[in-house]
Amino acid sequence: MYYKEDWDKARERLKALWDMEILDRCCVSVAAPRDGKTNIHIFAQGECNSEDPKDVEDYWMNPERIWKRNIDRLEKCYFGGEALPLVMPDFGTSGHCVYYGAQYMLRADTIWFSPVIEDLETHTWNYDRENPFYRRQREIVRYLAEKGRGNYLVSMPDNCGTLDAIGHLHGSSETLMDMYDCPEALSASVEEINKGWTDAAETFYQLTKECNEGGSCVGWMDTWAPGRSAQMQCDMSVMFSPDRYREFAIPELKKQMEWEEYPIYHFDGKEQISHLDHLLALDSLMMIQWTNVDGQESPAHFIPALKRMQEAGKRILVMTPACDIPALMENLSSKGLYLHTYAESVDEADQIIRYVEKHTHE
Repeated sequence: MYYKEDWDKARERLKALWDMEILDRCCVSVAAPRDGKTNIHIFAQGECNSEDPKDVEDYWMNPERIWKRNIDRLEKCYFGGEALPLVMPDFGTSGHCVYYGAQYMLRADTIWFSPVIEDLETHTWNYDRENPFYRRQREIVRYLAEKGRGNYLVSMPDNCGTLDAIGHLHGSSETLMDMYDCPEALSASVEEINKGWTDAAETFYQLTKECNEGGSCVGWMDTWAPGRSAQMQCDMSVMFSPDRYREFAIPELKKQMEWEEYPIYHFDGKEQISHLDHLLALDSLMMIQWTNVDGQESPAHFIPALKRMQEAGKRILVMTPACDIPALMENLSSKGLYLHTYAESVDEADQIIRYVEKHTHE
């Protein structure tokens, strides 16, 4: 692969991760700027005139412009360990709400959505494959995938979290109230929108699988799986009780895992620990990704929760500052462990990888 000469070895380590085996060390992603200063994060923004709506639209909708700014990032990035040269189509978080009529807003630094539904009990859902934004998404992904073959990988879009998507469509506060005012309508809505999620997931998988050597990727997590894989989440659940999580989120996840061969759940910080028992009871769930949420303690402060995940047979992907790696490796099994961090230089990245090699254990 043009942007990652050691891709073959990294792919074998990632396969071993899914198989709960250790090839030579646990997986670790350490990206670093080759020049020691460039912002190489996958959502790093290019230049856009925020005062010009046409330029903002072109920034998000022009496939060639998207490709060029990603190529600029890839060329300046050192992909250490299992860090992957990934291009992530960015259409907004829980973006499958657009396929059901959500109004999207393009801004210089993000895509956001505004609610369009007043009453879940009276609303009729319609999955619209011909939505203009959805059509454009397919064109963009097709373009990126064709350019990427042999050069880089293409991520699945960020169509994550059906309850979160309903929050976009109906309003987060309104959706929380629906759990008590009209729970049957909310459950039916989750079931209906999951159908569109599944169809879209298969659509994007088919568009990208040749570029991804038959597999699929979640870009911002640096994951590659040898089959169907996408991010699941319920970020809204930080406001749920465990009972409400079991009633509304678990059916969503079970349905999505009927499509996924390599399911990954995005665990959004310590508030979701209250839901961990319900998550760990999902036999089909293979990986839990822990995010180091801004303003919260680092992952090394939550070793007991991470151990529970491993003891339940789940692989864990831990987004962590590099300073936490010694504590994580000392207290966790390297089997099924994937560490994800960043370095400020190529030398620092290589030092982190050597540390992981030295301290890998079962």
